[in-house]
Amino acid sequence: MTGEGEEPVVVGVPLHGLGEAAVRWAASEARDRGVGLRLVHALTIPVGSYPGRAVVGVDVRQGLVGLARGELAAMAAVARKTAPGLAVEEAVVEGDVIGVLRAQAPAASVLVVGTDGFGLIGELTLGGVARGLVGHVDVPVAVVPSTSTATSTATRGDVVVVGDDGTAGCRGALRFAAQRAAARGAPLVVVRAGPDARLLSDVLPDVGPARPATLQVVLAEDRADRVLADQARDAGLVVLGVGEHGWRHPRHSTRRGLAAHARCPVIVVPPDPRDARVAEQG
Repeated sequence: MTGEGEEPVVVGVPLHGLGEAAVRWAASEARDRGVGLRLVHALTIPVGSYPGRAVVGVDVRQGLVGLARGELAAMAAVARKTAPGLAVEEAVVEGDVIGVLRAQAPAASVLVVGTDGFGLIGELTLGGVARGLVGHVDVPVAVVPSTSTATSTATRGDVVVVGDDGTAGCRGALRFAAQRAAARGAPLVVVRAGPDARLLSDVLPDVGPARPATLQVVLAEDRADRVLADQARDAGLVVLGVGEHGWRHPRHSTRRGLAAHARCPVIVVPPDPRDARVAEQG
């Protein structure tokens, strides 16, 4: 049942069953939050010349809408099997996938995408669609590997790994990761890595009121993506922020590098405006 005053979890659904892993994860996330689930397919209608256009009686739009609705119905069944009793909404929306999901963000608690079906050639995790969302929406973006069998509810003891580059943009990610770890009785590993890691402290960071089972800081001058991937090998979840030296900084390939190795879901948490104000005042 949808939690009062809470927005649903929104998951982008491609065709051909390629979004199943993301839908399973999103369904368990919605159940754990006590909210509903919205399955969204972004429908792009071909323009110009394409195979079948000249065939008399062929209505391409109607055919694509039918395929999309069939896919959503199949994924709704997957979601309800994962989380029985979950309220599931299905929506076919015309437009490109990034534009459609950005438009969904204001009415979502989390945006979820998979790693297949959106044209992410050569990228396994944080590909083109995620890059088109992160930094442009004000809700967390979860990217679920297509090979993942994970659900949002981690097995007790699963490690939560969070990247911290010392900027205000990562403070929200630290709090988010701490809450996840505390709620699941899981250890929290804070990774501070990269060429500038020696300038960062190994003192335990402020993670807010949540108290994880254990908290460890890993400080390393190796590439951040390698350190994160190593720490994430047996993790149930990786959490990243959007800092000055984070996702959008040209010097850092953390997110793209991690994409080649992560086997668990990755959540990118937007910065909290309050943290930005504190940073400016400091």
